[in-house]
Amino acid sequence: MIAATAIGISLFLASLTLHLAMLRLAKNVSPPGLAPARLRLTGGSLLVLLSHMLVAVVFAVGFAWAASLGLGGFAKEPAMSCMDYYYFALITVTTVGLGDIYPTDHLRVIAGIASLTGFILISCTAQYVYKTMSQQED
Repeated sequence: MIAATAIGISLFLASLTLHLAMLRLAKNVSPPGLAPARLRLTGGSLLVLLSHMLVAVVFAVGFAWAASLGLGGFAKEPAMSCMDYYYFALITVTTVGLGDIYPTDHLRVIAGIASLTGFILISCTAQYVYKTMSQQED
């Protein structure tokens, strides 16, 4: 469990760093006066979407790595593919959690951290969207 927690925290820190960098980039793309308001908001929003998708990639790689270390597996038949790892990470990070694939053993710790990470990053995104839209109205 200690190894899974350490991996989960490492994935959290990598995801947070990546997401904050992408939010900074999105802010640079969408300052008032640079381009038409819709174009700025669309460009910034696409970068934020890309950020969330990349965070899912970070966790998918982390899940695959942790599973290869024997920290657990996934209840899914047949074996997990790269797309399955990405799909599971994406639904976990977005806190949807459909339940058609679920982790076993210590991978559950990483899944919990992934969900908390997603919640935090979605909150950061909501703040970015609110500020950007407020600036567009000025």
